[in-house]
Amino acid sequence: MPPPSLVAALACEPKLVSKHPAIGDFLRWRWPEAAFMTAAGMAAATGLPATTLIRLLALLGYPNFRSFRDAVRAQLRSR
Repeated sequence: MPPPSLVAALACEPKLVSKHPAIGDFLRWRWPEAAFMTAAGMAAATGLPATTLIRLLALLGYPNFRSFRDAVRAQLRSR
């Protein structure tokens, strides 16, 4: 299943992909899993420390992991 527009945009976001391409890959191919993961689980899946993942998501406008996960869930429900 291809990622929805929001997730596809995040997967290509230069601020995120330039530093940590594993996040882009995760969002491209395994994005539905993010709707049900914790920050620690997604960090482990991408090989990043949880604090780095949270900082990167904050850079993209998500004040916390829950807001990111809620956005992914909304995209998943809209499919």
